[in-house]
Amino acid sequence: MTGARQDHEEDLLEALLEEPVPGEAALAARLGLDASAFAGAVASAEAHGRLEREAGGRFGLSREGRRVARTIARRHRTLACFFEEIGMAREAANREACTLEHGVSDEAIERLADHLRCPVPCERPCEVSGGGDGRPLLDYGEGARVCITVVRPCGRYRRLMDMGVVPGEEVVVRRRLSNRAVVIEVKGCEIGLSPECAATVLAAPCP
Repeated sequence: MTGARQDHEEDLLEALLEEPVPGEAALAARLGLDASAFAGAVASAEAHGRLEREAGGRFGLSREGRRVARTIARRHRTLACFFEEIGMAREAANREACTLEHGVSDEAIERLADHLRCPVPCERPCEVSGGGDGRPLLDYGEGARVCITVVRPCGRYRRLMDMGVVPGEEVVVRRRLSNRAVVIEVKGCEIGLSPECAATVLAAPCP
């Protein structure tokens, strides 16, 4: 099976997770496939035992098809979540995830999912002693120079702390993007934070 046909088959299976299942014409249009490519994707999925014909000629997912579709959907969600968290707009994150979800390995997805969850507890305190709570980074305008007071919840965002976004560190808000993401400078490096992530980092004006 060619790479393109495999990608089309996986896209088809993922789309069929929706309820109610769209009609064939709507599916082909959504997937951006012409009649020949769509028929090839259907034939490939049927040959692999991933599609079942239902009453009226409509098709649905077999047990194996549903398993594969859920795997692809999880890859997409994990990749899109990661891209949004590093500051990409949701639409761009989804486009990038659509491109990469077919080629990424299961091991890479598991490691990325673990990275996003970051279940390991913090080894350093989350708050600077006597520093107060401060305000979310989302509240500060471009050019603001602030000191981090709180990073919470620590478990999920430990990777921020590994990059230097730690209580007591001075950062500069460099850019605010149209999707409300924030680009900050810390230790001479620029880091993009999604709105959800930036909302968990509290800061106060530097003395």
